[in-house]
Amino acid sequence: MDNVEKKTRTLTFNNERFTYFIMANEGKETILMLHPAFADHTIFQQQMDHFKHSYQIILVDLPGHGSCYSHSSTITMKEIPDVLDQILSDNNIAACHLLGVSMGSLIAQAFAERYPDRVKSVSIVGGYSIHKANERIMKAQRREGLKWMLYFLFSMKKFRAYITTVSCHTDSGRALLAQGIQHFRRKSFSAMSGMNTFFIKKDTPMPYPLLIVLGEHDLKIILEGANELHALEKQSQLVVLPGAGHCANVDTPDAFNHTLEYFLSSCAIK
Repeated sequence: MDNVEKKTRTLTFNNERFTYFIMANEGKETILMLHPAFADHTIFQQQMDHFKHSYQIILVDLPGHGSCYSHSSTITMKEIPDVLDQILSDNNIAACHLLGVSMGSLIAQAFAERYPDRVKSVSIVGGYSIHKANERIMKAQRREGLKWMLYFLFSMKKFRAYITTVSCHTDSGRALLAQGIQHFRRKSFSAMSGMNTFFIKKDTPMPYPLLIVLGEHDLKIILEGANELHALEKQSQLVVLPGAGHCANVDTPDAFNHTLEYFLSSCAIK
């Protein structure tokens, strides 16, 4: 099994080419990994290395992100749940585990909302619910968006430095994030439209196993929102990782990988 390699594949969606990546592992369950805003799929490098022999892995560079994205593309975040569905169909995958970091966690939940039969579990890192316990976080996110605007209007270099600093707590985490964020440009923001359509209020419990992972150094409002969501989702698991910031999977990869591994194993038992 040492020959499990990341391969690039393409599909056609609405007459446009979309590139994604797969670490094929026949007969194994699939983890679909969705990166945070401004990064790309390489932020999951430690997860790829850890899980590639025991799971099949699919990764994407979301619209506006990554070296494979074309600014002439009309595919936006709004279409991504449908793109992910096509990726699973093209690879004969009935259902998968979803791992989303920050913005990626919102897309993971949106996919689960749109295609519930495709979902075995959802793991969100540094994220919040698209259905409940999110009002204060969304207001804070809009304020943060204004700060981003000031940075990227005047200096993309300062914008990238700011995002890297606030997203990760460790030097190693920041270094990995900085690699992917170099591909994000001012024009990339237009491809991030349509995410408002993901937010659908619901009081009922989520129909899938839910893992909520946080870094102890994440923003207080994210920590509070996660605890509120965990209280509402009685079947969820909540893990706070010491020494980690917003992107806990890169700040403390060993602890994160073991946390995710245990959670996925518990899903298999059920």
